[in-house]
Amino acid sequence: MPQDTSRIRVKFFAQDTTPTGTGPALGATTNGSDSFVCVTDGPTWSGIGRGDVETTCTETELDGWGNLPKQFRPGKLINYGTITLTVDWEIDNQYGGREFAAFMDGRVGDLVFYFPPEGAQTTGPTMTLTGYCNRFTPSGTVLKDEDESRLTAELVYKLNRITMTVGS
Repeated sequence: MPQDTSRIRVKFFAQDTTPTGTGPALGATTNGSDSFVCVTDGPTWSGIGRGDVETTCTETELDGWGNLPKQFRPGKLINYGTITLTVDWEIDNQYGGREFAAFMDGRVGDLVFYFPPEGAQTTGPTMTLTGYCNRFTPSGTVLKDEDESRLTAELVYKLNRITMTVGS
């Protein structure tokens, strides 16, 4: 059954929304908390990539025209890529709010995507993306109405791991 993605919910991990000048330490506590974010566009995933190991050698068989075709085998280095979300940017404190803190804090954590249940499911699947925010692009348009008048930010997360849980 196709999975409905129009109603996903995305939970930020805790961010340090007040700068201390010391940077995040492994296992450091934050003055923020896990919270859901209002996604207005996306998410767009760059995709997963795998490196290649070239295996061409002088013993590689020539093709019908006498060319030496390059040969490869799959490498072991996986690049989980990036995920891009456009979210409502709430400047709710003097430091720019949790969306800005997601970039400035530099902490690695889990973004959890909750999908709605489908059919006989009571809970939908979840996807946990471990990574950090490596780009923050704010936007807003003056002299506009309705959705175009929102203050938003595009957040790009560099991913280190992906975990999926099936709904039940």
